[in-house]
Amino acid sequence: MTLTDIAIQNLRRRKGKTTFLFLTFLLVIGITVTLNTLAKSMQDDLQKSLTEYGANVVITPKSEHFTLSYGGLSVPGVDYEIKHLDYDVFTTIQTSQDLNIREIAPKIIGSVAGINKRYLIIGVDFPSELKIKPWWRIEGLPPGDREVIIGSDLARQENLVVGSTLELNYQKYPVVGVMQETGGSEDNGVFTNFTTSRIITGLDSWSMIELNTAEPDKTAARMNELLPEAKVAEISQLVQGTKESVDRFSSFSLIASTLLGVIGVLIVFVTTMGNINDRVAEIGVFRAIGFRRRHILSILIREIALVSLAGGVLGYLLGEIAPTLLGPIAFQKAVSFQFHPLMALVAVSASVLIGIVCIIFPARRAVQLDPLDALSYI
Repeated sequence: MTLTDIAIQNLRRRKGKTTFLFLTFLLVIGITVTLNTLAKSMQDDLQKSLTEYGANVVITPKSEHFTLSYGGLSVPGVDYEIKHLDYDVFTTIQTSQDLNIREIAPKIIGSVAGINKRYLIIGVDFPSELKIKPWWRIEGLPPGDREVIIGSDLARQENLVVGSTLELNYQKYPVVGVMQETGGSEDNGVFTNFTTSRIITGLDSWSMIELNTAEPDKTAARMNELLPEAKVAEISQLVQGTKESVDRFSSFSLIASTLLGVIGVLIVFVTTMGNINDRVAEIGVFRAIGFRRRHILSILIREIALVSLAGGVLGYLLGEIAPTLLGPIAFQKAVSFQFHPLMALVAVSASVLIGIVCIIFPARRAVQLDPLDALSYI
C-alpha cells in the first residue's frame, strides 16, 4: 500500500471533516471565480460596444461661443468663428500611418426647404456607414445619384413609401428606400450620397467625421494634433457612467475575492489543526510501527492536496457555470460559458497552495512529538 492509498483511506474514514473541507474550497473558489467572471464579462461587453458596434471618436468643426449675461443670468449666446472641415481632412486621416482606425464615416449634414417644411439632409457613404452602424436596417436599395432614403418617422408623417418622390429645393428626388426605426434623429432624416447631398445643401465641407478605432484615447489625442481646426470627442465620454459602474464592480470583485481568500485560509487552518490534534494518537501509532516523520508529513499533505485539488477544480467549474445562470437575473444580460485556462490554473493552484500552507505548521508540530508521548493520548 502506497502513501497515497493510505491518504485516501484516511479521507474515507473521516467523511464528515473531509466533506466540510471540500465544501470550503468549493465555495471559496466558486464564488471568487463567479465574481471575477462577471466582472470580466461586463468589461468585455463594454469594450466590445465601444470598439466594434459604432463610432468611438467624433470629429466636428470647431467654433467659438459667446455667452450673454444679464444681471447674473446667462442666456443663449451665439457661435462665431465657425471653422470648416475641408475635404482634404479625410485624406489626412486616411494617410495617418500611426492610427489604428478600422472605419471612417464622414458626413455632410444640412437642411433644405420642402413644400411645407424643412428637411434634414444627411449625406453618407453607405458601405462605410453600415459597417460603423450595423443596427441600421433599410427597406429598399442604397441611393444612387439624385435618389434618397428617408427615416421611418418621416415616411409615416408624409405618407411616403419606396417609389414615392420627395421635393427638395424645388427638385423632385425618388425615394428608393425607407430606414427602419432606430429611435434616434435618423428617423426624421433624408439620406443620400455625397454627390447628391452637395447639390441639395450647397455645402462644400464635411459636417462630421466618425471614426471606429481600437484605441480611442490615443486616436483622439493624435487627431487634436493633426486637426487644430476641429473639435475631437471620444464617445467613451458618453458612457463614462457605465464604465464607472463596471470599474466599481471590478473593484468589489477584487476586494470580495481577497476577503474570501482570507476567510478560507482561516477556516482551513482551524479545521486542519483540530483534525491533526485529534489524530495525535494515530500519528504515534504510525511512528511506533516504523513510519518516518517525512512519511507521516507526506500522508497529511497528500490528504489536504487531494481535497483542495478536487474543491478547486469543481469550484472553478461552478464559478464558470454560475454566471450563465445569474447573468440574466442579476444584470439583465446573457453570459456565455467560456473556459479561461489562466483563471483555471490560478484558481486550482491557489486552492492547493492554501491547503498545503495551512497544514504545514500543525503537521510539522505533530510529527515532532515523541512516539511515547503520542501513544499516551490513547
